[in-house]
Amino acid sequence: MSQLKETFKETTMNMLAGYAEQYIENHWRQVWERNLEEIERIYARGGDSAYGFFCLKLFKPLESEIYDAGFTPRPVMPGLFPQSQEHWGPWEERERRFWSVIHMNGEAVGTLVSRVFHDHTRLRVPGPPRVYAIPETDPDKIAEALIGFDPDSGHSKGWRNGTHA
Repeated sequence: MSQLKETFKETTMNMLAGYAEQYIENHWRQVWERNLEEIERIYARGGDSAYGFFCLKLFKPLESEIYDAGFTPRPVMPGLFPQSQEHWGPWEERERRFWSVIHMNGEAVGTLVSRVFHDHTRLRVPGPPRVYAIPETDPDKIAEALIGFDPDSGHSKGWRNGTHA
């Protein structure tokens, strides 16, 4: 791949990750509070599925903006539960990582990884989801990157993580 094309992909994905981070930072509390009654009902019936409902409500408008800008996320944002991984943090601040490959003009440009924090001891979201971009687009390589990448360290083979680079 040409250097220009690689630079374009990296720049585009870091811009999308940064935009997603800012969007989430500006909306996550409102979405939680506005939907809390329904979230509590879902939590009472099915526990952690309440966090999935919250993510759908939070990410759906962001996903629409990404579509409107000419990008196609696959799978839907933040990603699908069966493809996600949860290995990080104490039970009170557990982290699950979802992913969605971003396509532009039919070509995969990179992947947005969403880090969703949640509490397994009670109904609580300890902080906003975080988003970062990685260059991998193959599902097997994405799965490896989810496990092996520490987005908080700033050291990786991949791209920067949103606005937290």
